[in-house]
Amino acid sequence: MTLLTIFRDIKSFVNKDDYDLERPDVTLQNFHPQLEIFFAIKGIFFNNHQSKKRFIWPALSSFMANVATGFEVMFIWRGLTIKDNAMATESFAYLIILGSVNLTYLGVLAHRTTILKLLGEMSKDFRYICNLAPNYRKCFLEGQLLIWKLTMTWGIFIIIVAILYLLNTFLLLIYQSLFATLDEHYVRPFIFPMWLPHDDPHRSPNYEMILIFHVALIFVAMASFGLYVPLSLHLFMHYYKLLDMILIAIDELFDELDESVVTLHVEDQRRMDVKAELGRRMGRIVTWHQSALDSVGAITSIYGPMLVYQVMFSSVIICLMAYQVAIQLAEGKFNYLFALLLLGAIVQLWIPCCIGTLMQTKALSLGERCFYSGWYKTPLTQLVRQDLLIFIMRTQVPVEIKFTGLPELELHTFSSIMSTAYSYFNMLRQYN
Repeated sequence: MTLLTIFRDIKSFVNKDDYDLERPDVTLQNFHPQLEIFFAIKGIFFNNHQSKKRFIWPALSSFMANVATGFEVMFIWRGLTIKDNAMATESFAYLIILGSVNLTYLGVLAHRTTILKLLGEMSKDFRYICNLAPNYRKCFLEGQLLIWKLTMTWGIFIIIVAILYLLNTFLLLIYQSLFATLDEHYVRPFIFPMWLPHDDPHRSPNYEMILIFHVALIFVAMASFGLYVPLSLHLFMHYYKLLDMILIAIDELFDELDESVVTLHVEDQRRMDVKAELGRRMGRIVTWHQSALDSVGAITSIYGPMLVYQVMFSSVIICLMAYQVAIQLAEGKFNYLFALLLLGAIVQLWIPCCIGTLMQTKALSLGERCFYSGWYKTPLTQLVRQDLLIFIMRTQVPVEIKFTGLPELELHTFSSIMSTAYSYFNMLRQYN
């Protein structure tokens, strides 16, 4: 199998080329099978909700992350003691990443019922919308395909970073084993910075045990923070696309309805039928809007502590990663692993901020779309005037990603954090 074939297979997988978007049984489960897998890793089982086995991986991950956190604190102290800024900054960056492990698991496990309810509502949305008119189905599935592509792209990025971390170490190890001479004085490499007081971490069996622990930590980071980003992205994006359904419903509110019934008696059956249909259409719009408001609030409650942690420390970790890359560039080296981590740190912050802005803008546009929906051109407005006014007033309540201690997540927040990170970076460079 050539690299070109592998690339084509990956591209086909990301684009979901093998999935028939016209199939009548499109569901959340068969369109997004990754959701159940990802949440199972997080400790939520869908077939056996009360199984104690679901705590095994979260508990093991948290234990390893806590042990590694203790080591990183020790390495930071060691780096500062011997004035090794590279070691101190790299260890501090890893310390912040490890600090997110417990938060991601606790947020999900503590809101298990809320997550199951959310996924149940999302599954209902799939079944309902995919049985509506083709324009609803097409727009909805295009949005779901975009969600799939974004989550898979992030997953591929995380896998590539993890593979490069492993390859970087094991290729050096193979080189030392096969080609290095005794006078080159090489020591066996670690994946992450390592130091032990009163002992040599490079001697056996210390080296082998520590290397296995480092490999396990990579899987811990992938299963915790690596999955937090696509899961939160998926949940928020689902309700962002639900707002698109509301826009379509507003545009079609008066379509194919007999305007002449307005002149009929209030108890005339034709008038009552048209009024009932208008009520059903308005009811669907209001239900979708309320679902978006409630669900975004629920998602924010699940990931709120993690979002606060993300916003608090993103400027620091972006600064430290950029500083680490800059230090090594000054020495004629390029730390491509930290450059990739820097890119990931920027993207993971940009995603919720971008979604927050898009969601807020789309939600506020509902009232404007409703006002310019053509209600003034049709006498049918008399039948739903009060409903329209109430809905326009409801749309003034923004759909926003906000949590206690967290500024409203939008692109302005991202810009502010990046500016702060740049200020910290300049301060460190001047100090150095």
